[in-house]
Amino acid sequence: MGLFVVIFPFEIGAVLTGTHLHKIDETPTGVGARFLYNFTRQIALDTEFVDYGEKTSALFGSKTGFRFDRFGVFGKGRLGFWHFSNFSKSYFAADTGGVLEYYPSSRTVVRIDIGDTIIFYGGAQLGTVHNFQPGLGFSYRF
Repeated sequence: MGLFVVIFPFEIGAVLTGTHLHKIDETPTGVGARFLYNFTRQIALDTEFVDYGEKTSALFGSKTGFRFDRFGVFGKGRLGFWHFSNFSKSYFAADTGGVLEYYPSSRTVVRIDIGDTIIFYGGAQLGTVHNFQPGLGFSYRF
């Protein structure tokens, strides 16, 4: 019998992340909160809010994959927006990528994200931009 006989449906956690915004040549680092609802061991609703100082992101979507006793491997797809306070504008965004998880106990999760944050600036000058975005997080299940 595995370590995780019962799945705890709710997760709440913290995230540290950064990205390189190519078109505006900035490299913000942010801290935020993450909330997940695990429908099954393989499928979860994944939400994240991150503050980068003069920028904020909010993303909502799914995380799907495989969960083993101590590790999990997932893909993620989320939609939302990035808000730029210095421009007083918000832009539609999408985040796709992979997630590796380590489970030190049945209620704790250490998460590594590797993603492509796509910001749809619009217009001919900036257009649609892909931005590499790694992240590290810790969650508690209840």
